[in-house]
Amino acid sequence: MNSLLTELCALMVYGPLLVLLHEAGHAMFASWGGFRVTSFGIGVGRPIWSVRLAHGVVVHVDRWFLGGGACVAIPSRPGSMRRAWFHAGGLIVQAMLALVLMLLPDWWWVARVEHFNLLVALTNAMPWRVQGSASDGWYLLDTFFGRPRPSEFISQRTALRRLAERQHAVGSHVGRVYAEVCLAWIDVLTGRSEDAAWFFTQDPPETAVDPWIDALYHYVHAEWHRTERRPLASLRMIRDTRNAIGSDMGDNADAMLTIAEARALVAAGAPGKAQRVLARIAGVGGPIGRQASAIQLAAVLDGPIDELEFSVWRVTRRVDEIWLDPADTASLLWSAADRLESHNKVAASLGARDAARRLARRAVDLCATEDRSWLAERIGPAAGSQAMADQASEAGR
Repeated sequence: MNSLLTELCALMVYGPLLVLLHEAGHAMFASWGGFRVTSFGIGVGRPIWSVRLAHGVVVHVDRWFLGGGACVAIPSRPGSMRRAWFHAGGLIVQAMLALVLMLLPDWWWVARVEHFNLLVALTNAMPWRVQGSASDGWYLLDTFFGRPRPSEFISQRTALRRLAERQHAVGSHVGRVYAEVCLAWIDVLTGRSEDAAWFFTQDPPETAVDPWIDALYHYVHAEWHRTERRPLASLRMIRDTRNAIGSDMGDNADAMLTIAEARALVAAGAPGKAQRVLARIAGVGGPIGRQASAIQLAAVLDGPIDELEFSVWRVTRRVDEIWLDPADTASLLWSAADRLESHNKVAASLGARDAARRLARRAVDLCATEDRSWLAERIGPAAGSQAMADQASEAGR
């Protein structure tokens, strides 16, 4: 009996410490993977203790502190393969601990810690995913072998809501603001601009704690103005943001604001200026670069037909990849197809329609059920037949 009690008491000491070490490993490698840590701690349930460290990081202990742990981090730049460092950080630290334990004398507590360390490592290394929660192994496999999803961001409403609630519970201001900005962005992307009004008509959050979040907030705010048919307000927002952030703004943040600026110029009836603005980010890749090609398409929609045909080709050849705004891209492709058809560019028109349908349908399928009818309405004819739109509307009720 005394032996069992000793084992349990020891487990209550080294168990949480090992979990905390695993989460600290994620935190240590977060910046290498392009993430900023907002909180990390042990346990599940309501936080019973927390402290805010430098740069807004919150360390917390939850009610059921033997139930695991979590390191929450938000992107500090658009995603890349380097994010594998963050997902593998906990396992790397545990591997280092295993090597240290092998060098220690064969004491009884060393064997216990070795076994528990192995158990925690295996639990996290095995690829599994249950109701939105996933292991490090699953994230690593998804990083290296996951299939690109053209509208993956708009599918994250449920996860972002959970993030906002959890970050509010542990007291992480940075994490909560990031989640709320992204939720407002999804509202804008899915055509629910009125639902985003509550966020942008109140006092702006203290986003300046992080230049990337500050730029993201103002990018989404500018996009909201544009979708509400206020392109001049969008342009003023972008100008003021650049003046406020200045040299602290990274290249990716500046490129996103350039995207918003070019779209606002097209909406304001200045496609030529939009093209000159887009020239500033020529060569930028990823979702930002792809969205720039869609804006270029919008800028030449009423231009020379050969130039329009070339712009359509640039978009359609990357249509199965990730886009900042898949709905707008699908809608533009459909409009371009109408004009190409009117000029007897049959092959180019059919290619544009096929690409628009493919992108639109995948976007509608991936977004949350409550957003489907809104998104289908925003995309328009490219979303498919009226029956498909009705089906999306029914699913959204």
